Amino acid sequence: MNKYLLDKDKFNQFYELYLYSFNRPDSPHRRSVLKERFDHAKVYGIMNEDKLGSGLFSIPFNVNFHDVDFKMNGIGDVMSAPEFGGRGGASSLMESALSDMYNDGVTLSYLAPFSYGYYRQFGFEQVFDHTKITIKNSDLPRLKNAKKGLVKRAQITELPTALKHLYQEKNHLGGMPRADWWWDHMIDKHPEYQLALAYQDDELIGYLVYYTEGTNFVIHEWVNSNPLSIQLLLKFVTKHQSIFEKFIYESPNADFKADLLENPNSAKLEVVPYMMARIVNLEDFLKRYPIQKMNLARVNFKVEDSLTWNNHVWSLAINDGIVDLKVNDELKPDFVLTIQSLTKAMFGYRSLNSLLKFGLIKGDTEKIADLSSLFVQEKPQLIDYF
Repeated sequence: MNKYLLDKDKFNQFYELYLYSFNRPDSPHRRSVLKERFDHAKVYGIMNEDKLGSGLFSIPFNVNFHDVDFKMNGIGDVMSAPEFGGRGGASSLMESALSDMYNDGVTLSYLAPFSYGYYRQFGFEQVFDHTKITIKNSDLPRLKNAKKGLVKRAQITELPTALKHLYQEKNHLGGMPRADWWWDHMIDKHPEYQLALAYQDDELIGYLVYYTEGTNFVIHEWVNSNPLSIQLLLKFVTKHQSIFEKFIYESPNADFKADLLENPNSAKLEVVPYMMARIVNLEDFLKRYPIQKMNLARVNFKVEDSLTWNNHVWSLAINDGIVDLKVNDELKPDFVLTIQSLTKAMFGYRSLNSLLKFGLIKGDTEKIADLSSLFVQEKPQLIDYF
């Protein structure tokens, strides 16, 4: 048993530290929502005499990465009491959580950083961006009514099963297939959310999760299965033109463009850095990775990582789609890179060739290009937050 794992009876102490560390007011709703995460997580903490000095969650999830399923633990609520800060408490908990993940067969870890630099020291790297789109009501596009299909409004508590299925079908770029408890958690955490459901012949073809905030109409989640869904839901949004001044959508697609609008200048686009990822088990990620070519001449590369089981010279070849992966620290590597650089490349956030140009990888340029061609090029997308 990891000496830092907290027993379930420590919730009150964890909650008290959470309120103080994040300057949150106490409320029955906040307590209930945090308790849901606490009950489904591995909870780590260090006691400072009779009080909790540091704590964090490690929550088991799954991710769909280009139709390959990987176990992923989400790190959340990393905190230390001010009088306990600077003693390396949070660092010890992070190292213990990563070690437990590896022993539990977890391949990846995600987190939302308060500081990108701080979490890079633990091997995490920026791989998820959002595009925040803001349009004034006077600049909304004019649309004709769709000749077929309809939109129904509903409360988040009325969330239909078909919506869950549609989300799962369209969420395959590193996003999370949501367990039932996580759907319930979203509903409990955000009772203000509303739904717009697009139907064609009684079949759900798309949906919006949205809320209103003063004079703003804010879209939290938008999923479509065909062009009719886009037309129906976009028309639904524009029908609120006389009620709200601004329409805001933070899309998980970092490459969103305004070129489909009649006047691209009507939309303000802002790329927002989002969450970070960490390869916990490099061997598993490489062996089950959705490779983009069937053959690869052997490449030997050194990965620098604080996790000893990843910190090796890896020898990789692909023969008719079969991955041949070995560890051989006696070999002279063709090139050397950090786990952060490899994470960017394997997630499709930035290619190895691009990292080479910025001087973040050094070595045989042809071998670097060979390995780069193996990885996906489409940027990852993540809606969820923890």
